[in-house]
Amino acid sequence: MQQVETKLSARLILSVLAIGLLGFTDIMLETALNVSFPKLMATFNVTSSTVQWLTSGVILLTSMVVILSPWLKKRFTNRSQFVVATVISLIGVLIDAVSNDFGWTLFGRLLQGIGGGVGMPLMYNVIFEQVPENKRGTMVGLGSLIISFAPAIGPAFGGYLTQNFGWHTVFWVVLPIQIGSLVLGWFTIRQISVVVKEKLDWLGWLLLSTFFVAGIFMIERMSTHGLTNIYSLGLFVLMLGSIVSYLLYAKHETAPLLDPRIFKFKTFSLSIAASFVTQAVNLTFNYAIPMALQIVLLKNAQVAGLTLLPGALGYALMAIVSGRLYDRFGAKLPIMIGLSLMLIGTLLMATLPISVGHMTLSFMIVQLGAGFWFGNNMTHAVSHVAVTFQSAGNSIFSATNNYSAAVGIALAAGVLAIFQKDAAGSKSALMTATQQGTSWMFRLDIVLILIAAGLSLWALRVVKKPD
Repeated sequence: MQQVETKLSARLILSVLAIGLLGFTDIMLETALNVSFPKLMATFNVTSSTVQWLTSGVILLTSMVVILSPWLKKRFTNRSQFVVATVISLIGVLIDAVSNDFGWTLFGRLLQGIGGGVGMPLMYNVIFEQVPENKRGTMVGLGSLIISFAPAIGPAFGGYLTQNFGWHTVFWVVLPIQIGSLVLGWFTIRQISVVVKEKLDWLGWLLLSTFFVAGIFMIERMSTHGLTNIYSLGLFVLMLGSIVSYLLYAKHETAPLLDPRIFKFKTFSLSIAASFVTQAVNLTFNYAIPMALQIVLLKNAQVAGLTLLPGALGYALMAIVSGRLYDRFGAKLPIMIGLSLMLIGTLLMATLPISVGHMTLSFMIVQLGAGFWFGNNMTHAVSHVAVTFQSAGNSIFSATNNYSAAVGIALAAGVLAIFQKDAAGSKSALMTATQQGTSWMFRLDIVLILIAAGLSLWALRVVKKPD
């Protein structure tokens, strides 16, 4: 087994860049399509609750792949994981570049989700495995910077391309980026841990996947049909039963897929809960803002994308700045700054009238806070578990962030659908309903961000050093 590097080499930085570009393209496509949802609804003749599966369905599949990460890390080399994931994603991009059918478009997006599901935890596994601890915050910040530039340019670039050249163009632009990432990763990604032929825990994966799938369908169903319908309650029972079954099953396994003992580290448990809620809030904004701008204010996709651009750029830049703060001052300072900004931005979003200027300002403040908070919350949590659990910790964070993103999109789509369901056929009624739905969504976001802040502050107070 090779030793962890004592300093950051160019090769290591380039390997993180290559893997990060795979996640970058996956998220860029997601955010680029979000601003194009109204156009895609008309193109494919589908509703808002259906078109959102181009994002939430992909995120859900990504989460199912992410939970395989601890096994993939043991069973395959970093480079082989990366190459296979990138090739699968490239096939999906090519399908979507030529597709004119919703089913085929969704299939292509699902293939991209598989690639993203391997790439995201792989990048953080390389960082936590090969980067010395005193440089870890900076490198997590660099990785977050690469990935977070995707939502920075995705909405604006996707809106521009959709408006002027059609939505297929987005996929043609991504294609050379992924090819370049594949070439760079082939020459720079290396292996320092020993690969072992460990059998996949199929039963554990099926139980966890059932939990994820049932949960997202339950959220979508409850938000559109109410809390008491039989289908929603059945999904809730299935979700609860699958996770309880997994926890009982994992207790008797010598090498479970995701070891539940990691949740005995209280800092980790509280941080992952805070991350789940915060990411869900973040994605409600990414869904609701473009909808409100295009349906209520009658702006085009390009304007909707530009409205999200300052915030997304702020997130990207703060990710690297806050990583340096973490290495120098510890977790408390950047996390406190991040929580304060996210709360202020959410309050402004919920209280200011709907307009391009107000939404741009509010979203920018939220995203500046998110840039300070997300990467440092994960670094703080994973650094405070035993080393043997760190790969599982990375996987759980990646799966949770993807899953909560799907929950956030489904929640926002459901809330808007509740208000829009009686407005079909009337443009003015649809505008009023969308405005009301957006306002109520932002009010709910205030409650959720307060819960996340409480959990995050609690996590800072119960820090224990890993064994």
